[in-house]
Amino acid sequence: MEHLFTKQLSPTDTTHRLTIPAANLGDFEFPMGEHAIDIEATDTIERQWIFRLSIRRENNPNPRPVFTGQWTQFVNEKGLRVGDRIIFSRQQVEGNGVQYSIRAERRIFNYWVNVE
Repeated sequence: MEHLFTKQLSPTDTTHRLTIPAANLGDFEFPMGEHAIDIEATDTIERQWIFRLSIRRENNPNPRPVFTGQWTQFVNEKGLRVGDRIIFSRQQVEGNGVQYSIRAERRIFNYWVNVE
């Protein structure tokens, strides 16, 4: 499993969309001329989520990648709040392409624990 990014959630991340670190945009393949793709990710209880990864149009120098789609449903069902974090990873699977996984965590005292 290859770790792609960890993100501590902001107010916007918990209410509207998850802003992806721009440095990680190259970790996802967009078909030529497209500005949005669907990413299927599995959480720690093996539930599948479909996130819409979109960027601003090509002529914009700041692509600002974001997850929408089932993102707010994911936040609500996990009970996520500002300060929690998500860890997004991928794994190459023979004959199946790339599989993504997402894990939500909350800090309790000095430890990060899974939010299921």
